[in-house]
Amino acid sequence: MGLGRTYNNTARESRRTQRQRILKTTLRKLALALAASTALGSAQAGVLTFQDVVFTTNWNDNVLTLEIDAARHSGDWSRATMLGALGIKEIGRFDSVALASAPAGAGAWKLNARELNANGCKGGGNNSADKALCLYGAPILLADNMMFTFAFTGAPDLDEPHLKVNFLDRKGGKIGELMSLHVPATIVIVPPPGTPVTPPPTPPGTPPEVVPPILVPPIVELPVVGLPDTNEVPEPRTAALVLAGLALMGMVLRRRS
Repeated sequence: MGLGRTYNNTARESRRTQRQRILKTTLRKLALALAASTALGSAQAGVLTFQDVVFTTNWNDNVLTLEIDAARHSGDWSRATMLGALGIKEIGRFDSVALASAPAGAGAWKLNARELNANGCKGGGNNSADKALCLYGAPILLADNMMFTFAFTGAPDLDEPHLKVNFLDRKGGKIGELMSLHVPATIVIVPPPGTPVTPPPTPPGTPPEVVPPILVPPIVELPVVGLPDTNEVPEPRTAALVLAGLALMGMVLRRRS
């Protein structure tokens, strides 16, 4: 009984966490749409889920925000407890980059123009057409809402950054792979207020949509059944029978007494 109850509670908690993550991703996109409507422009974002860790990128002009939700992780990251470094590459040409904000404990992390590999921020260089950046420092605990904001100068291409992360175990040893995946872009375009909404064009050759008629059942009038009138006056014959019965009952009671 105890094991079954524990399993049910764990499964229920897992489903609740999954629903919260889906809701959170939806709210992020809504927030981007709201920001775009305020700026009368477009907002851009990307979402990538890998081994139950969710990576979300938002960018506006030359500012890139990376959010990592890593409280829950699985696969070869299941034993990870800390983040030791992250790398971003294939982001075009830029003159400089600065760390504008970071989670607690990562504010003093260092930036360089190397590429993250198994040995840390020591790979690659500046010879490629696209620059890279690598951020590293004293490891921080994995959690949700880990926000990193990078401010660029120049002309970076932040549409689909290539992301790598270095997860560590409790002893500081590397856990699992570096992921090394692109964060796919999602563009949310919000027209200015008052712009009429135009439906998408119908492809040629598409048959017209046939709307089935709405069938309304006929109205059937039911007969009204009348109730007996309680105010009717009894007939004289009925009254006489009632009085005779009462008199007979009185005579019987009188003889018994």
